[in-house]
Amino acid sequence: MTALMRRVLCLLAAGLIDPNLCGAQTTDDSVHKSLDGYLGAGAMVLPKYVGSAGSETKLVPLAIIEYKETAYIHLNRAGVRLWSSRDKKLALGIAAEPRIGFRPQDGPRLAGMAIRHDAIEGGPALEWELAPFALSAAYFTDWSDTSGGRSWRLSADRQLVDDGRWDISAYLDLDHADSRIVQYYFGVPPDEATAARPSYRPGATVISGLGLSGAYLLNKNHALLFGGELTYLGAAAADSPIVQRRSGVMGYLGLGLAF
Repeated sequence: MTALMRRVLCLLAAGLIDPNLCGAQTTDDSVHKSLDGYLGAGAMVLPKYVGSAGSETKLVPLAIIEYKETAYIHLNRAGVRLWSSRDKKLALGIAAEPRIGFRPQDGPRLAGMAIRHDAIEGGPALEWELAPFALSAAYFTDWSDTSGGRSWRLSADRQLVDDGRWDISAYLDLDHADSRIVQYYFGVPPDEATAARPSYRPGATVISGLGLSGAYLLNKNHALLFGGELTYLGAAAADSPIVQRRSGVMGYLGLGLAF
């Protein structure tokens, strides 16, 4: 997770926990009643870079939380709903997510390459609750001016268990990244090519993710947070000479406050 994304999450979390920081006047009780979800931290195991065969463990913030069904953080996505239907089944707003880059030292196939910087991508987002799924669609541009690319994000989420103790959901994400994004993160320009790493100029592709996120209430105010995701690269990314594995696994475990 990038320093910029951590800062965004911290600011949003601060606003959720204490709206007085954002200029609102309210009591602690009313704030607590306005929050729904979990906020904490834990250990995350993930590939060193997208396509890597190696993995690393990081301490990260873990947030699946909403404020008055308006502002939210859902793991790596933060957003604000600007309009909602009266029954709250349909909403339009703005969301943002990070896209993680790499450093040459992250793997042997990256030696001698330039850093691919992390990016923050964001844009308009549509959410639609349809039993038994919650669907979302977003059109993102590169807010950080890293790759200059654009992407479509589609996802479907289904609540599997919600019995007062266990809270578990499964989701499917589809990320259609355009050629600029794929070339920046998976391409090999001629000046970085070697005998073992030929020049590579890919086109657009789809990166898919199948995951599970959950919480187990330890008591009224605290929860064990857990989850994982299997990521699968489309052909244009998977065929890159820097990719060691087409699929990658991420998992996390932590503790958090329950609201």
